[in-house]
Amino acid sequence: MLARSAWFAASLAVASLTWALNAFTPSTTANTAFAADSVAKPDVSQWHLLTPAWDSLVVHGESSILLQETEGGPLVGRLAFPVDEVLSVQTSNRTAKLSAAEGLKVDLATGRFELPASSSAPRIRAADLFPPTGAPMSYKHRVGYPEQSLLYGPGRWFHDHQVEVTYRRRNEAWTGYRPVFAEQLLPKTIARLRAGERVVVGVSGDSISAGGDASGLNGAEPNQPPFADLVAAQLRASYPGEVVLKNRAVGGWSIANGNQDLDNLLAEKPDLIIMAYGMNDVGRRDPAWFKDQAQMFIAAVREKAPGTELILVTPMLGTIEWVHTPREMFFKYRDELKPFVGPGIALADVTELWSELLRRKHDHDYTGNGLNHPNDYGHRLYAQAILSLLVAR
Repeated sequence: MLARSAWFAASLAVASLTWALNAFTPSTTANTAFAADSVAKPDVSQWHLLTPAWDSLVVHGESSILLQETEGGPLVGRLAFPVDEVLSVQTSNRTAKLSAAEGLKVDLATGRFELPASSSAPRIRAADLFPPTGAPMSYKHRVGYPEQSLLYGPGRWFHDHQVEVTYRRRNEAWTGYRPVFAEQLLPKTIARLRAGERVVVGVSGDSISAGGDASGLNGAEPNQPPFADLVAAQLRASYPGEVVLKNRAVGGWSIANGNQDLDNLLAEKPDLIIMAYGMNDVGRRDPAWFKDQAQMFIAAVREKAPGTELILVTPMLGTIEWVHTPREMFFKYRDELKPFVGPGIALADVTELWSELLRRKHDHDYTGNGLNHPNDYGHRLYAQAILSLLVAR
């Protein structure tokens, strides 16, 4: 089994209690790598934030694990779409490029690709996915198997064990959910951005919004910022004015914590609030409670800051094998947010996008920790969904 590092042991020790049902969510809080009120205009072109997979035939840097089902067997990865042409394959941490010289083979029709066991590519053994409870790099509880846990590798572990593939997908129409420019729903924010006025973007969320397992928070190449910072950076690049990010997300928080902290967020005088909860709430299995909490949040914003607009962000899907992220609850919780959409409120349905892009893939292809955090590709997906509402294309 894979050895546990000292960093991992410390991280596991501070995993936080997230709801009263005694479910634990590993937490990561934002650090100072991306200043909350930074206003610089960096080059964000490398992240391809305005050309998401649903709008482009070129899929940039789609992540995948290379799963080794049997000892000595091939390393198998999966892509979300049938392929016309593979443009590049590299390790997510940029330490190696992989090609036919390494024995790379791609099934264009299915998007399945593989490398021989002799390849230098990182791999995850199927035998390591469900370690015994209490073993190194394990986190309990696996659905239906109380004696087993799930492989848990926060920080850069999964990043170092994933590859990114850039490819031209087959020219087939995207038929799934597509977030669209929300000028009618967010007229004040869009008008301020276009006019070059100062726009303050506030974030209320959990460890995902705080940046959990983005490479830029873990000293790993390519040092990609988490999704909130990507959104702010792209808005600065797309519009002429100053965009200030005030991110109050905290690892382990539920939407109830967001309500308790709302006055602190409103003190920052945000023009737009990104509210992103659900991952630490679905384990309650109580969509009606979540709806009430969201209603409380929205009503307080309406009362105390009536000029502030909101984007409600639904979460990625947690691993289907973890009891604390019941797959069906993500969609039920998402459905409780849909009725709030209207003047001043838009929805970025990451849950639906994640589900669509995961159909051919493994949960660990997009994970940053094995349980409930996105990797770099996942953070870009969050940012692309939100930016689709804010930048016309």
